[in-house]
Amino acid sequence: MAHDMIVTNPDSQDRLPEVSLEAERLLKELQAIEACGDEESCRVCGSHAELTEEHTPSKKAGNLPRLIQGLIDYEQSVATGEVVWRTELVQGGASTLALCGSCNNSSGRWYNPAYVRLVQFCREVATPDNAGKMCTIRLEVHRQRVAKQALTTLVATSQPGITGYYPHLRRLLCDPEAREALAPLRLWMFLRANWGTRITGIATRVNYERRRGYHLAEFSFWPLGWILTFADEPVEGAVDVSEWVEFGYHDKSELRVDIPCQWAIWPYPPGDFRPPDAFGFQWPPV
Repeated sequence: MAHDMIVTNPDSQDRLPEVSLEAERLLKELQAIEACGDEESCRVCGSHAELTEEHTPSKKAGNLPRLIQGLIDYEQSVATGEVVWRTELVQGGASTLALCGSCNNSSGRWYNPAYVRLVQFCREVATPDNAGKMCTIRLEVHRQRVAKQALTTLVATSQPGITGYYPHLRRLLCDPEAREALAPLRLWMFLRANWGTRITGIATRVNYERRRGYHLAEFSFWPLGWILTFADEPVEGAVDVSEWVEFGYHDKSELRVDIPCQWAIWPYPPGDFRPPDAFGFQWPPV
C-alpha cells in the first residue's frame, strides 16, 4: 500500500517507543504480504486476468443501493498527526474491483447462497436491543460455504497478496472441495447490532503489556461481522469459526452456536465494539 500509519490512543502515545521494534517487525510482515500480489492481480487466484466489479456483500445479502462511505484521508492524517476522515456518496452499493471474472462468478455460485441464507436468518436477532448479548443461532446451513464466502470478501476488501503469502488459503477458496486447517489464520464471527458497514483492510494491533502485535482485518455489514486474524490471537467479543472451512462442501447440518451481538459504531480499528455512548451520542442517531 502507498501509506502506512501507526495510530495510538492518547493514553498510549508515550509508550510507543517500548514497542518500536515490534511495530517494525509488523510493518515488514505486512510489506511481505503485499509483495505477494499487486493492485492488478486477482486477490484470490493471483492471476492478472481482467478484474471485475464485485458487490461486497452481494445485493441478496443486504447490500444497499446508496451508501455514505467514510475513508481515511492519508495526506491530511500525516499532515495533522491525527486520523482525518472524508466521506463519499456511493451509488449502486458497496463494491470492489479485486477479483477476476472466474473467481467472482465461482464464489458467487459456490458460496454465496449459503451465506445469504445465514444473513436472512440473523436479521431477526442482530438488533440494538441485543447489543452486548449472546444470541443463539440454530439453522441448517453449509458452514464451509459460509466461511469461504466470508473469507473471499475479507480477501477482496483487503490489501493484495494475502492468498499469495498464505497459499493454503488460495487452495481453500479456489476449490470448493478443498478442506484443510485455516491456521495460522483464524476466522471470527459476530452479529452486528447496528446498520452500516465497516471494512478495515489489514490493520495491526499491538498489546503494550506483552509488547506483541498481530495483523487482522474486519468486514462487517449488517447483520454479520467477520474478522480475520493473522496469528493465534483471540478476539474478545467474537466467536472463532475457523473450523468451518474443514467441513465438506456438501455437508449441511444444523448450526447451533451462541454468537455475540456487538456495536460497530466507530469506523476503525477492527474489533472496536464500544457502544454509542462511548463516543458521546445515542442510538439511533438524532
